[in-house]
Amino acid sequence: MMKNWLLQRPHMPPRLRRHLHTITVIAGLLATTQRAQASPPAWPPVPALIAHRGSSALKPEMSQPAFEQAMHDGADLLELDVVLSKDGVLLVRHDAALAAMEVNGEPPFSTTDVATHAEFSTRKTTKLVDGKKETGWFAEDFTLQELKSLRAIERFPQLRPSSAKLDGKFPLLTLQEVADLAKAYTAKTNRKVGLLVEIKHAAYLKAQGQDIGQAVLKFLQHNHWSSAQAPVFVMSFEVEVLKQLRSASPVRILQLMRIGDGPPDLAQQGVSYVQMRSSEGLAKVAQYAQGVALAREMVMETDRGRWISLSRVTRNAKAAGLSVHVWTLRPENLHLPSAYRKGSEPAGRGDALEEARAFLGAGVDGVITDDPGAIRSLFKR
Repeated sequence: MMKNWLLQRPHMPPRLRRHLHTITVIAGLLATTQRAQASPPAWPPVPALIAHRGSSALKPEMSQPAFEQAMHDGADLLELDVVLSKDGVLLVRHDAALAAMEVNGEPPFSTTDVATHAEFSTRKTTKLVDGKKETGWFAEDFTLQELKSLRAIERFPQLRPSSAKLDGKFPLLTLQEVADLAKAYTAKTNRKVGLLVEIKHAAYLKAQGQDIGQAVLKFLQHNHWSSAQAPVFVMSFEVEVLKQLRSASPVRILQLMRIGDGPPDLAQQGVSYVQMRSSEGLAKVAQYAQGVALAREMVMETDRGRWISLSRVTRNAKAAGLSVHVWTLRPENLHLPSAYRKGSEPAGRGDALEEARAFLGAGVDGVITDDPGAIRSLFKR
């Protein structure tokens, strides 16, 4: 602002003094306006409260009620996974498999009732998905119209029996339908809710002639979300699809990492997450991503079943200029370190609040949780 020493000169004519005073006031108002325009309220708030597949501890994952519950419970972002239908529509599902009877000897799982549809019995097949042999029904073998005839079911019925009571009630959603839910909630409440979109099986789908990265880019363009300020983040365990997005869009990107193995799309090159989470690896990640989303065990170290201090990985990520988001906090004893459990029942609820408090106290930029309502009180808004 113009310094007032001019106005303080003893021999200045009164008329000139008044003119200078007016100019000073106007300059101050313009500067204030410019600052306001240049610095809109930051979104999402830090730390961000992120609903993993919606409020999936309470409702079948990635169903409309799960997302609506999450928004009601204060989530800043709705985390969801996307795969592709046979006709190239982005479907909100965690896996290409709608139901898997066998996955490399692991327990079977299902998030839809496809196995009960006699008309689709011949679609059951065996595929190699991201290096794993799976037998089941796969989204890319169904048109959107066929997928819309299916209904969501609870992934963990023994752990979440209340949610399992809702099996068969809700149709599968497209990515656009979830975006529309978030937009409608934002317009109604004036509280912005965005999406954290996880791209699944990009290399696997590309080998079958489908480009999920391009589909996501078209989705961003359709919603006018091709900017760094848009209410959307994109993440993946793979690398090349994120680089594809970075080359075509300024959308905010997170690189997902987990304990063990490495990006499915770089398996042939022998790239591991151990390499990627080194100082050198994280510097490379920072060339195409704004942040990382890390498994809990990668973010903090434990002592006697309690989270106690930031890991070297987290410190290295921060040093590389990357934001750090932790996944996945779940309220049941089965998923909690021993110090946060209550009782001996695996399905019993432990002290999810204290676990979340540990990560927030360590300075993470976002918490991805199955039950945002259980920890909402820790997020000052």
